[in-house]
Amino acid sequence: MIRSAFQHGFRTGLKTLLIVLMALLLTVMVAQVIMRYGLNSSLLWSEELCRYLLIWTSFLAMLFAYERGEIAALSILANALPRVPALALAILGGVLSAAMCVTLAWYGYIYADLAGSQPIPALSFILEDLFGDDAPQAPRVFWVYFALPLGMTLLALRIIADIAIYARAWINGDSLHGAAGSHGGQTP
Repeated sequence: MIRSAFQHGFRTGLKTLLIVLMALLLTVMVAQVIMRYGLNSSLLWSEELCRYLLIWTSFLAMLFAYERGEIAALSILANALPRVPALALAILGGVLSAAMCVTLAWYGYIYADLAGSQPIPALSFILEDLFGDDAPQAPRVFWVYFALPLGMTLLALRIIADIAIYARAWINGDSLHGAAGSHGGQTP
């Protein structure tokens, strides 16, 4: 019950955040087009900000793409195998996938920490435009690079939840398709 409420709240919050990010991305892009072609001027920071918003949106939305089965998966072998080997293959694939996600998250964090010390140029321009010489310092580029470790960690946690579902299906005598269909995840 508590886990279900947490999952619902987390998913709702993540969807809301993604909607806000996409709305902001669209707003900045439209403003840039109007400024460039309508007013013959340009927003110096718009392309960089749009790139950062797209990076964050991509890595956060990856969780929903996985749940919908929109990430590439080879299910031919799993579909052809009997129940126990199919579940064993699903568990093995999940373990390897989660390990890869954790590895990417780890090294992504190390990279973000090493390369992300300078301020984000686009936000520096925006803050200088808004506040002039009294502008606060922009956040570090670390926060742009942090999208990868966060997205990979969330995906790894989701894959680990799938592994638990496949293990429970194995113990309860359920099939791989029954387990995959019951939680909206992806079969390997």
